[in-house]
Amino acid sequence: MSHAFRIAAAALAAGLMTPAYAGDKFQRIEFFGAWGQIDQNVNDVTFDGWGGGLRVVGGRRVGPFADLQAEFIPTEERDSGADLDLENYRAGVGFGLPAFQPVGFFQVKVEYVAIRLDSELPLLVNDSQNGVGVHLQFEQDLARNFGIHASLGWLNLDDADGTEYVIGFHWVPDVYGFFAQFRWDDLDLDSGADDIEVGTVRAGFRVPF
Repeated sequence: MSHAFRIAAAALAAGLMTPAYAGDKFQRIEFFGAWGQIDQNVNDVTFDGWGGGLRVVGGRRVGPFADLQAEFIPTEERDSGADLDLENYRAGVGFGLPAFQPVGFFQVKVEYVAIRLDSELPLLVNDSQNGVGVHLQFEQDLARNFGIHASLGWLNLDDADGTEYVIGFHWVPDVYGFFAQFRWDDLDLDSGADDIEVGTVRAGFRVPF
């Protein structure tokens, strides 16, 4: 994992040395709280709980960029009360293209994905899942400081693969702003035994730099 993060960090540093557009608020740090739910359908087991995380995006909205994310959500099984801790780490690089100028853009991103699961109950997958995600992202400013964003991606992990959907909004009126988003992972196990759904709601502060 450290090698992937070093590559993403180098891309992030390169992005920071590239001048951004005047008034552009694409480069940012996000501090967020998160609610997560994990459904293991074959056993009708559901975990949910509250956590949080950090995200750093550097580079340009049109051009190269890097995206680092870390999230931790301790959850609890609804019936038994058993614990499951979810850790989700991402290190990605991508490239943005203009769309509906001057306030919209598409991006293609490839990222390293590391998911860690620590549970008191037996799981259908290993507690350490590593892999790759590929995403097509879209962002559109609807007003001067308010915009929406969405993403469609594919995750390929050690024991599972499937689609990832993201939709959200952001409002950045000044030196800081707010954002909220919903992410849903629909993963099929390679064994064919079941599918696992992971839903996450994030909300927090966005600080451009």
